[in-house]
Amino acid sequence: MKQKLGFMEILPIGLMLFASFFGAGNLIFPPALGQQAGVNFLSAAAGFCTTGVGIPLLGIIAIGLLRASNPEALALPVHPTFAKTLIVVTVLTIGPFFAIPRTAAVSFDVGVLPFISAENYDISLALYSLFFFAVTYFLSVNPSKIVDWVGKVLTPLLLLSIAILVVQVFMQPMGGLKQAAGYYATMPYLKGFQEGYYTMDLLATMLFGTVVIESIKLRGISEGSVLTRTCIMAGVIAAVLLAAIYFSLTYTGATSVEIFGISDNGAVALSGIANYYMGTAGNVVLCLMIFFACLTTSIGLTVSAGSYFERLLNGKMQYQRLAAAICIFSFAVSNVGLTKIISMSVPVLCLLYPIVIVLVLLAFLPLKRACIYRSVLAFTIVFAIIDGLKAAGVPLDAAENVLKAYVPFYEVGFGWLVPSVVGLVIGILYSVIVKEKA
Repeated sequence: MKQKLGFMEILPIGLMLFASFFGAGNLIFPPALGQQAGVNFLSAAAGFCTTGVGIPLLGIIAIGLLRASNPEALALPVHPTFAKTLIVVTVLTIGPFFAIPRTAAVSFDVGVLPFISAENYDISLALYSLFFFAVTYFLSVNPSKIVDWVGKVLTPLLLLSIAILVVQVFMQPMGGLKQAAGYYATMPYLKGFQEGYYTMDLLATMLFGTVVIESIKLRGISEGSVLTRTCIMAGVIAAVLLAAIYFSLTYTGATSVEIFGISDNGAVALSGIANYYMGTAGNVVLCLMIFFACLTTSIGLTVSAGSYFERLLNGKMQYQRLAAAICIFSFAVSNVGLTKIISMSVPVLCLLYPIVIVLVLLAFLPLKRACIYRSVLAFTIVFAIIDGLKAAGVPLDAAENVLKAYVPFYEVGFGWLVPSVVGLVIGILYSVIVKEKA
């Protein structure tokens, strides 16, 4: 067994980790963030990268510390049933409920929308998404080298296209930075932090984290500290690349307001920016690359979700039928349009993200005591539900004023933060008093 890996051996793992987190669907959020944040784009981008890059990488490291072999590992100390329920909800969220439909909607808004009239939007989206998910289903049940080829060839070309676009933006900005809007003016970091939820990368970490660990083990590393150190080094490589892309695209969006105003969503903004700098031909090339990248993501998520539910059901339902059900449901959801998909996902992500963030951080505690986990999660879940209801626009009436007055950061969607710390203190004190066994 090897005691350590050299940099050139770790680099491919870091690039694999980068590819796991990087998805064309995530490209739409930084430009929209930049348009809203304006002069505060750096703080907002830092917040976005915290939840879009930093915490997912902590999740990978946590899974490495646990030497996890299944996606339920982070939540098992709470209760096996809770762990299984959380993973099912997570798979549905990054699967047919939101992330898979979003791949079709993003590629449509970037690649097709600029070339159609507004009155043809609905029928065009329906026909496009029907084609998109027919191809997704076919390639999900018929493994093909074309998927690997798209990932290995077109993803680097997509990154090259983005690099060319960003260089032009830095050399010839479209305009100056405007004043920030809404909470971006007063709490840009926290607002960016919450926007990072939309990448859904932390949720995906629970599924593909074990793949990263296994790839390190296959290179002869089995000792815990070396495994963790290798995860950290690979994570730094991935984080630098992701952060560079997200910061650059946030700045790109921030400079575009003078020309385009505030776009309906990031896909519209990115398409307009690409057309401004690269013309119609360059825009078409970028759109094709985003289409293939979104298709690859859609296939990967369909395979992951279908395979998970096949195992969960102990083979009682064939993978092919599950993949078909996922594609049909995703087709239906995608036709509500990108803006609505994003808005529908917000309450769910406001509920799930605090829970998973807390589980990742708890994994670094030296003692995995059930009472600590349960105490923290009890406080977190209550306030995460409240934040989710608030994000969904559910009126909380008199409770709203009380929560605003007494719960720090509640107004900006972080009502769970301080209660989680309170739950941690209570859990630790209880474990010391009763000397509960791990």
